[in-house]
Amino acid sequence: MDVRRSLPAALAALSLLVWGSFAEAQTAPDDCSTPRQAARTFLANLQADSMNPAVAARCFAWSEAGVRGEARQDAARDLLAVLDQRGHYVDLEALPDTPEVDAETYADGKVPLTRRLPEIHLVRVGDEWRISAQSIGLIQPLYDETFTVDVESMVDQLPGWMRAEPLPGVALWQFFGLFVVLLGGMLIRFLVARVLFSWAGRILKKRNLKFDFEVAQRAATPIGTLAMAAFLWWLFPMLRFSVRVNQITMIALRVIAAAAAVMVLYRLVDFGADVFARRAEKTETKLDDQIVPMVRKTLKVFVVVVGVIFVLQNLDVDVGSLLAGVSLGGLAFTLAARDTVANLFGSISIFADQPFQVGDWVVIDGHEGIVEEVGMRSTRIRTFYDSVIAIPNSVVANAAVDNWGKRRYRRCLVTLGLTYDTAPDQMQAFVEGIRAILQANPKVRKDSYEVCFRDFGESALEVMVYFFFRCDSWSEELKQRQNVFLEIMRMAEAIGVDFAFPTQTLHLETRAREREIPARARPSRDELSDVVAAFGPSGGRSTAESPLLTQGFFPGGGVVRGSDAEGDG
Repeated sequence: MDVRRSLPAALAALSLLVWGSFAEAQTAPDDCSTPRQAARTFLANLQADSMNPAVAARCFAWSEAGVRGEARQDAARDLLAVLDQRGHYVDLEALPDTPEVDAETYADGKVPLTRRLPEIHLVRVGDEWRISAQSIGLIQPLYDETFTVDVESMVDQLPGWMRAEPLPGVALWQFFGLFVVLLGGMLIRFLVARVLFSWAGRILKKRNLKFDFEVAQRAATPIGTLAMAAFLWWLFPMLRFSVRVNQITMIALRVIAAAAAVMVLYRLVDFGADVFARRAEKTETKLDDQIVPMVRKTLKVFVVVVGVIFVLQNLDVDVGSLLAGVSLGGLAFTLAARDTVANLFGSISIFADQPFQVGDWVVIDGHEGIVEEVGMRSTRIRTFYDSVIAIPNSVVANAAVDNWGKRRYRRCLVTLGLTYDTAPDQMQAFVEGIRAILQANPKVRKDSYEVCFRDFGESALEVMVYFFFRCDSWSEELKQRQNVFLEIMRMAEAIGVDFAFPTQTLHLETRAREREIPARARPSRDELSDVVAAFGPSGGRSTAESPLLTQGFFPGGGVVRGSDAEGDG
């Protein structure tokens, strides 16, 4: 025998043997020295190509749990079935691979197999890591909860062609079952939405609430989606797909359920806000009209933020670490969002101080108009040229707000000019006549007005008229101003005075023959007194409501009742 030739062959054979043993150890390990190795031993020995239940069951604390014999292997298989069908993929790389684990990370000495199922965990027993006795006690309840239907017995009764596998690891019955489950889920979604829609309509009608079909339908649809997700969550594990397929499906169902729950709350916020808005319209105060839109937006933002966190949690994102990262960048965020924060506190200041209400006529920072909405960021004003101005609440909170809507009375200040040929008695009658007109008008404040011959102007004798109206709107104020001014014109005509306008007197020399211009006849003092009394309260010539010559042509085509247009005079 040639040793030189046989030695390389022996070394090659030995290398193949060692490599084969190493490969076998990699595919089907038998090691419980670390949490990672214990989990690998459990999982690898229950795969189809390396089925060894006895070895898979080795890294369990059976003695402490009181489980013996074949029940150990059955429990190991049941645990793997629960993990696979619930989509709990065990990430071996995430498990510690040292006998000693970090005391801060695993303070209680328990190492969960998966983050989503911490009840199943490894503990150290002597020099080995084993699935705890507490976890072993939960295997059967988890299995019964996961598999409510005995699918295996039903599959065994199916014909052979239904059990054929058109794709590796996926049988034909699984495709058929998937179709049935999806169809049932869509049917559940439709039925739940319809039933809730009808039920909500009946309840609201009984309580005499206006039923908004669109809002109710938008709220019922995501509830139906939530029911569909629950239905699929219950039945999908029965189809026995692989752990990766189940993991993706369960994540998708969690995201769908979370999004549907957020949409339900979002629609309920709209629905509740609409109900309170209708009630607010019936109250005299306008504060609730301002609060309802504010609360609606605040609740929507809160629901969306909580919903995003909920969805991230269902995507297995570590929200705690994410929030910690956000807190580290809190200073930069605060600097970037200081205007937003200022506007938010400005809105709080507006609601606390209440300088105005929705519908008030205000002047803020040089902008004039009617307040339409007070939001979280800005206050919207409808200007008198029908545009909308959004003023940041931080500006509103620090600006001088002139609220014309808070006026108790509406002031009228006017200067009337009479011609210089007005006699003293006529001037006195004119002043007293205006006072009589103000006393006769029911909309004029009687305890605070001033009428006096104030000054000798450049081209007129100036009479100041200063008084207040009791009016609730600008239109009513304009109407009453017209009534008073028309009365003044009629009274001026009755006492024989003329209103002046800017004039200049030119003195011309002429050779024409001079002729006398007859002097204008002036009423006597008694006649002037009678005219003044006639325009006063209960006077025969007093008309607090100016008579119309036509139907008035008011906005909207309205006719003032009691006017000449109706034949009442």
